[in-house]
Amino acid sequence: MIVRGSDLSTRVTSCIVVSSAVAMAITGSAPALPSTAGPGGPGWVLAQQKISDTQGGFTGTLGSFDVFGHSVTSLGDLNGDGVGDMAVGAPDDDDGGFNRGAVWVLFLNTDGTVKSHQKISDTQGGFTGLLDNGDRFGVSVASLGDLDGDGVGDLAVGADRDGDGGVDRGAVWVLLLHSDGTVKAHQKISSTQGGFTGTLDDADRFGISVAALGDFDGDDLEDLAVGAVLDDDGGNARGAVWVLLSNADGTVKAHQKISDTQGGFTGTLDDADEFGFAVASIGDLDGDRVGDLAVGAVNDDDGGKGESANRGAVWILFLNTDATVKSHQKISDTQGGFTGVLDDIDWFGRSVALLPDLDANGVADLAIGAPHDDDAGPNRGAVWVLLVNSDGTVKTHQKISATNGGFTGILDSDDRFGRSLASLGDLDGDGVGDLAVGAPDDDDGGSNRGAVWVLFLDGVPACPQDLDGDGSVGILDVLALLAEWGADPGGPPDFDGDGTVGILDLLALLANWGPCP
Repeated sequence: MIVRGSDLSTRVTSCIVVSSAVAMAITGSAPALPSTAGPGGPGWVLAQQKISDTQGGFTGTLGSFDVFGHSVTSLGDLNGDGVGDMAVGAPDDDDGGFNRGAVWVLFLNTDGTVKSHQKISDTQGGFTGLLDNGDRFGVSVASLGDLDGDGVGDLAVGADRDGDGGVDRGAVWVLLLHSDGTVKAHQKISSTQGGFTGTLDDADRFGISVAALGDFDGDDLEDLAVGAVLDDDGGNARGAVWVLLSNADGTVKAHQKISDTQGGFTGTLDDADEFGFAVASIGDLDGDRVGDLAVGAVNDDDGGKGESANRGAVWILFLNTDATVKSHQKISDTQGGFTGVLDDIDWFGRSVALLPDLDANGVADLAIGAPHDDDAGPNRGAVWVLLVNSDGTVKTHQKISATNGGFTGILDSDDRFGRSLASLGDLDGDGVGDLAVGAPDDDDGGSNRGAVWVLFLDGVPACPQDLDGDGSVGILDVLALLAEWGADPGGPPDFDGDGTVGILDLLALLANWGPCP
């Protein structure tokens, strides 16, 4: 018997009877699932795999100071082998000239190791765009889905120091890919190219961050958010985000700017907040059928000592269909229900990634990078997993660092773990989404060559699994899941809010599982 959200009300009684009867026959009492107190639970790291110049099966050649892992994004299953793949930026790679930059396409195994790779740079991967010294191609990367309809996913790549139209104005390259990770065609978006008619100024650094937003205007094409972190709307380096509506060839159809003075945003930005250092689509958080956006502001000073505290913040922007801001919620050391401890210069909000619904409450969750966190040593870095409410406030959190969250990998001082983040989907097939975390100043093989950590996370499976191996998913699998939880100190959440975790929470879990295939 499979219990789905749509017919749960007609099956509650039978499920309680079956589950309780089986449990009582075994234990003599009705089931009581373990509390979420203690280690484990949603956001806890069950295992990790490092990818670097010396680990994880990666055989590409990295040079010192390439900062591999400065950016990372999931590409979906690019090569069709049933396992998700990813792109990793190395913006200080010197192919063709100093700091021109590169992107590595990594084809993965289910354990997070690298099966094969393809480099895209000024000299490799079929890319024929013109890069100049210091462009830093690869400073940001974002999967665009299948923009041109050829059945293969495409990629946006930021080059925040590009000089089109002036000094360091920045650019974004749209790369249409082959399934082997090479470039079929490209389109540049900048102050002078790609149909973009927005005004960029010198040193805006447009392209420091990029994120796919889904289809905003209903044309079945993926649209794009781009950060311009040193934009001066309203004051010095307050920052901005541009929403770009795309054509199928990667050019810009229309745009909307969001800043201290534009786009309906009414949050308070201060000089040097650098709003737009990170951008991430967070799906339809508030249920109004319009996608929403998370934006990092790494130099925000909430809770800190003085005007250079730089603890950081993330703004949750609830958008209208024209990409203007309907409302917002700030998450920082003093706002948004976040109770984690931030220190000065943590740079909370340097990266943001949408996670699947780890606690099965019907709302997707967030990962936030704080690469200058000092757990166990200076600038080792950290990631905060935030379980959020539909209004953008934080329900609870889990920190992942050298000393927290079940992570047992070795971090050294100045690794800057958390500089980039990407949700990888369910790489290992356990029903819970996994996470890629960049540590671009890792020294494996040489100074600042960089690394990416693949983290296999704990959480509530997105759908029930065939745990008993009988080829179908039914009540016996639910009971097997209960048995697994019995050995897991994290356990399922207290869905019904009665202060204990029991059979009613299991039924709520079944409702949250909803329309599973």
